[in-house]
Amino acid sequence: MHRTPDAETQDMPYRYSLYLDVLRFLAALAVFLDHLSIHPITKDLIWHRLGAYGSIAVTIFFALSGHVIAHVTATRERTLARYAGARIARMYSVVLVALAATWMLDNLGMALNPDLYAMQRIMWKPQSLEGYAASLLFINEYQIFNFNGIVPGSNGPYWSLSFEVTYYAIAGLCLFAPRTIAWPVAAGLLLAGGKTIAALFPIWVMGYLLYFVRIGPQHKAWMKGLFTLSIVLLVAAPSITGRLPTDNFGFQFPVGRGPFNRNLLADYLSAIFIAIHLVCARSLLGDAPQQRSPHAAERMVRWLGSLTFPLYLIHFPALAFFTAISPWRIDTLPHALFITAATFTLVIVLTPWTDALKYALRKRLPGNA
Repeated sequence: MHRTPDAETQDMPYRYSLYLDVLRFLAALAVFLDHLSIHPITKDLIWHRLGAYGSIAVTIFFALSGHVIAHVTATRERTLARYAGARIARMYSVVLVALAATWMLDNLGMALNPDLYAMQRIMWKPQSLEGYAASLLFINEYQIFNFNGIVPGSNGPYWSLSFEVTYYAIAGLCLFAPRTIAWPVAAGLLLAGGKTIAALFPIWVMGYLLYFVRIGPQHKAWMKGLFTLSIVLLVAAPSITGRLPTDNFGFQFPVGRGPFNRNLLADYLSAIFIAIHLVCARSLLGDAPQQRSPHAAERMVRWLGSLTFPLYLIHFPALAFFTAISPWRIDTLPHALFITAATFTLVIVLTPWTDALKYALRKRLPGNA
């Protein structure tokens, strides 16, 4: 079973930390279902509602990322060296494994089923050294370089890491560097990243600030009502945000490997739903008696939480490869079950390797030995 002695949320209030692990896994699962539902991965098999939460899940990830950074910098990552070392270890422990897996799966898949990989939904652009190098440095979404949407091979979901690492860097600068250095460099990063990275940054900041919001127990009844409402809003979010204008009032905010335009109105409305949800969850769970759940249940939740990042970063190349070798037609249930089981098996097998690499990196980085 996966080791989690230093999971990022583990020293939060116990029930709240478990809940965040569940929320993270559900967000990763939503992205997985979004991509499982597309043609040519499957065809007319996945209920369209199950595949409608991928974009909202990315907004959840940005908010949770800021939330967790507020926690770790307020508790144990209180120096620049410790903060930078922990962020580098966390990102590269999964990224290096995911990039290697993407390269191997893509090349083997193209050799076995070139027609599938010739489809734009699988491989929007030919794999290139530039795509892998820019992704390794997390600058693949930086509009200053005019990459025009490159990712490592078929790994479309990789785009969000360019955003997240930029936000990590800005947070580290603002928290640990002198203002005369932090503010100009942070502004330079946002300018280099471009308008989409800058436009979504407030959602990350919102998640960061929400960590410091505390609602007293005297408002518990209100929190229960709002918590329930927030769940209803999040479940209904695709229907609600789907009614919003999608053109950003004529402005384009491109993301990813294709001509995708983030709908900022949808992102910010979803962020409001998430904000209500996190504040209420912290109020209801953070101050509750820290009675530990059964050990097996805790281990399962922590294990699912540990799968989140590898699942997010490996699932699409895996889905493409297992579709390439599937003996069933893409419109059959056995095919969907096969590629789902195979993808999760691969993620489960690779996760201990990412954990081991994380601990090895931390031991070798300054401030984290």
